[in-house]
Amino acid sequence: MFNLVRWYNQNRGKFWLTILIIIGIIFFIQVINNFYKNKDTNRDEVNMSSTTTNNEIGGKIESSTSLIEGSGVSNKKLEKDTKIIDTFIKYCNSGQVENAYNLLTDECKQEVFPSLDSFKNKYYNNVFKTYKTYSLQNWFGATYKVKLTEDALTTGKVSSNSAYFQEYMTVIDKDSEYKLNINNYIGRTEINKTANVKGIAINIVSKETYMDYSEYSIKVQNATDKTILLDNGKTTDNIYLLDEKDVPEYANTGEIIYSSLKISPREIKRYTFKFSNSYSNTRVMKYLEFKNVIMDYDEYNKTIDKDNYDKFTTITVNV
Repeated sequence: MFNLVRWYNQNRGKFWLTILIIIGIIFFIQVINNFYKNKDTNRDEVNMSSTTTNNEIGGKIESSTSLIEGSGVSNKKLEKDTKIIDTFIKYCNSGQVENAYNLLTDECKQEVFPSLDSFKNKYYNNVFKTYKTYSLQNWFGATYKVKLTEDALTTGKVSSNSAYFQEYMTVIDKDSEYKLNINNYIGRTEINKTANVKGIAINIVSKETYMDYSEYSIKVQNATDKTILLDNGKTTDNIYLLDEKDVPEYANTGEIIYSSLKISPREIKRYTFKFSNSYSNTRVMKYLEFKNVIMDYDEYNKTIDKDNYDKFTTITVNV
């Protein structure tokens, strides 16, 4: 003990200098570690991009980068969007069907599930037969690709090939109230554009967009004293959308009842035309065109050689 005290007295200066150096080195290492840790955290907050992450929701965010646009979704938007999706899935998993239904937009209810029973029978009973876990990734805009997978703990299946249901959900913000469009229904666009040609007024009322197609609702008013025919159905290229490069997208003629396209004098009719243009398609549609409108159906009907009838009018409406 005496030797230790004597050594300390003889080397006191060196001893404390060594201690201070060690403390300084430890402090310096901590500063460096904190610097790089904060740097990495900030970088991750700016770009969550392609890494699989978990936030406070119950599912996995596979990617916050749009698979179509390639741009990222802000953290604030991602948080709000995923929260409403998570709440909807939790309601379904816990059997709170009405609460889940109430999270849908009015448009989704009108177009896809007009009643609670229709939602329960067509969607809930099919998709949520078993408890579902989920993962999601941004697809385009506020639309997310959602993969609902059977939970291994509740089904007893541990295989990576467990059954799953994939769909697209779109988050709609109306006056800071978040709602959902589901079952591949993207949403409604109010258009209200009109063209008047020779006493015929065609009004494009709105567009319903689904993942794989769109439906345009139109109103046609015949202010003439003649019966008209929007299309005689002789060919399949008379009703179409035109994009900004004038490339046509033809209506699904298999769903058109051509006899209904006849409009009497002073009559107003409403129609829905379907087009198979995918939501992820980046084409911008500019016009809806009716190429072969027959302005005098009675005259056309009396024509023997209808194949050579050429008194057509083209009506183009902005969309």
